[in-house]
Amino acid sequence: MSRTRSIFISILQILLVYSLTNRVVIADEVVDSTVYHVQEITSGNFVHLGSFPPQSTHNHGDVANIGFIVGSECVAVIDTGSSLHVGSLLKAAIRGVTNLPICAVIITHVHPDHLLGLNAFAQDPTVAVYGHHRLPKQIRLRSKYYLEMLERELGVDHIDNHIIDPSRITGVDRLLTIDLGGRVIEIKAWDYAHTDNDVTVTDVTTGTFWAGDLVFSKHVPILDSNVRQYDQVLEELQSLDIKHYVVGHGPLDRPWRDLVGEQRRYLGLLMKEVRAAIDEGVSLMDAVNTIGWSDQNRWFNFELYHRRNVTTTYTDLEWED
Repeated sequence: MSRTRSIFISILQILLVYSLTNRVVIADEVVDSTVYHVQEITSGNFVHLGSFPPQSTHNHGDVANIGFIVGSECVAVIDTGSSLHVGSLLKAAIRGVTNLPICAVIITHVHPDHLLGLNAFAQDPTVAVYGHHRLPKQIRLRSKYYLEMLERELGVDHIDNHIIDPSRITGVDRLLTIDLGGRVIEIKAWDYAHTDNDVTVTDVTTGTFWAGDLVFSKHVPILDSNVRQYDQVLEELQSLDIKHYVVGHGPLDRPWRDLVGEQRRYLGLLMKEVRAAIDEGVSLMDAVNTIGWSDQNRWFNFELYHRRNVTTTYTDLEWED
C-alpha cells in the first residue's frame, strides 16, 4: 500500500448553486469551522471514514465511508453522503487534493447515507452519474420517505434541494469501465444482495475494491434484499484476492476474507435459526426477539438493525421450497 497521508480541510462556508431552484442557497446551513478528514489508502484512492454511531443531528448523518479516485484527467466520486452538507464537504475535500474536473459520480446503492448528497455534484451537467440499472426505480419508490426522514431525523432545511432526478442515472447492467486518464475503473452491477441495486467499483491500477454496503466492518450487516442470494454474492467476494478495500461502514484494518467470513457467519446463523423457527411454528413476532441474539455483542448497532434482518430473512425463507 502506498504511504497513507491525511488531508485536513477547514471549511467556513460553502455556497452551492442549485439548478433545481435557480437560486443560490447555502448547503443546508452555514458550515461551522469543520475538519473533514480524507486519507489516501492507495495511490489516488481517497476515503472519508464516516462516524460509527447512528446518524444524528450531531454528526449530520455523516456515517458512511465515501470518497474519490483521481486519474490524470479527471476524478470519480464514490457515494456522496447523507445530505448536501456532507456532499459539499466531500466536494471541498476533492478540491483540497486536485483541481482536475469531476467527471463521474458512482452511487453504490439507494440508501440515503450514500445517496442524498448527490446534488452537490449533479447540478453540473458535465458530470456523469452511474448506478445499478435498478437504482432509478428505487429512487422513485423511496424518495418521499427518505426526504421526510432527512427533515425529521437530521433537521435538514430545504429538503426539496435534495430531490434526486432518476433520469440523471446512467444504469449499469453488468460491467462498465471508465478511464479517468491513466487509471481505469470498473463498475460492476450485482444481483440481489445487500439491496437489489448494489454496484462495486474497482481501481484496476491499484487493485483497490470499493464494496459499498455489500460488506461491513464491525457494524452489523444490513439486509434489504434476499438473504440466500446475498450469501451467494458474499461467497464470490470472499474468494477474491483483495488486499486494498473500502467497505460501506467501519474500519479498513482487517484482512478482507476475515471481514466477509464474519458477515457470512452472521447470515448463516440467521438462516439456520429462522428455518428452525419456521419448522417449529414460531411466529415472526416472536422470532425477531429470539433469533440470532447470541451475536448481540459481536456487532455495533445490533439493536438498530437485527430485528429488521430477522424479519427480512423470515419472510424470504417462509416460502422457500
